[in-house]
Amino acid sequence: MRLSRKSVVAEARALVDDEGLDALTTRRLGERLGVQGPALYRHFKNKQELINALAQTFFVGPQVPTLEDKWQDWLATQARSTRRAVLACRDGARIITAAKPDLSGRMDKLLAPLLRAGFDTREALLASHLVGRLVLGWTASEQEFGGRIPPFSADLEPETSFEFALRCVIAGLEMHLIAKKMSPAG
Repeated sequence: MRLSRKSVVAEARALVDDEGLDALTTRRLGERLGVQGPALYRHFKNKQELINALAQTFFVGPQVPTLEDKWQDWLATQARSTRRAVLACRDGARIITAAKPDLSGRMDKLLAPLLRAGFDTREALLASHLVGRLVLGWTASEQEFGGRIPPFSADLEPETSFEFALRCVIAGLEMHLIAKKMSPAG
């Protein structure tokens, strides 16, 4: 098997799914790929680069918004697709937490629907972070507690509960935008 970045990431993801993030080492990954660990360094300088690439596999929705995308729909679609992808991988939330993504080349495109709606650059970035942190915290809790949402006595259904939280965050952002447009300085 000829190694490529894509094949290394795919096998790293399979290793994490099988054994958990703590089992991900270059030695262990090399064994699964039938190569010596150092062969992996042709594709990834270090484990952090591999973790960063693994984290990118969770962002499966449309990578760049269209001009027609409403900001609310864009954020909600990204949140839902990322949540599903993170939950589909054992320790997915831990991978996202450990990643140090480089979004510098795409940030303007990712924030475009928010900027068109009237958020300034700082607000758009913070809104994106807010939704991202909701997804990360929610998925981390779901993975830690086997899909259950604390307090367990409330018997909260994860999907419905996440949708409620997401709608509340987006509604709060909508209210901020309305208030900003109504203020004399807005």
